[in-house]
Amino acid sequence: MKAPIARCMLLLLILSACTAAPRRIYISDNDFVEESRQYSPDRAMLILNYKLDIGALGYSNGGTAVLRTSDLAKDLTQFSLPDNLQQAKWIDNETISARTDVIPYIRNDEDPPIRDIEVNGVKVKVAPYDHIENEFHMDTEHREASPDGKYELVAYRYCKDRSSLNFIHISVIHKGESVPKYGNYYIADMSSDRILYGTWTKDSTLVFYSNSMYADHAKYFFVRNRPNIKYEIIVDDRRFAAKYLWTELN
Repeated sequence: MKAPIARCMLLLLILSACTAAPRRIYISDNDFVEESRQYSPDRAMLILNYKLDIGALGYSNGGTAVLRTSDLAKDLTQFSLPDNLQQAKWIDNETISARTDVIPYIRNDEDPPIRDIEVNGVKVKVAPYDHIENEFHMDTEHREASPDGKYELVAYRYCKDRSSLNFIHISVIHKGESVPKYGNYYIADMSSDRILYGTWTKDSTLVFYSNSMYADHAKYFFVRNRPNIKYEIIVDDRRFAAKYLWTELN
């Protein structure tokens, strides 16, 4: 009887050791890297953007903390904004603005959580952000009718000019329809387009091209309720190994 009890106790100890508590982060930590700080108008508080150095792997995503100057020696995680908020800026001494990236929610057909919050006594006014600035325009990379004449494949992005390209949107629309603001088939993100070219096959299904670096990740960026047209992804390192954006210079 004692042996099973001992084994159970050992298992509980192992499980307890494996359940790590959330990490506390201090400015004095060896891996702490300050990216920027922005003081409130009265300089009593600041927005601190930081990341963590993870050695050969680069940097972690880090975070944004809203601090009183007296908080600089404290654990930053208790004053940090939620990870989905970005571009925090002071409006006045008691209020900041921040944006929520709505693209993942659009991709997954979900309502984004746009609501104001409070962090460290400061009001945070939250607005949606779709990476389309006022001065951007739609720039079409590729437009092609399907062999059966029913649909069009359209790959496009939003940008101010070609010197700084935003991520790709891919839509499949009925012939003659207007192109939707957001891709209804695929929406990439700022890291890479991952899909680097696409076209119709002779039986009016889709074939997309990628490289060995991005092909396995592309499946996570297809729109959940996309048009019901089959696709396949082909890895072609000969043509696309050095690319990370879909451009018609393929």
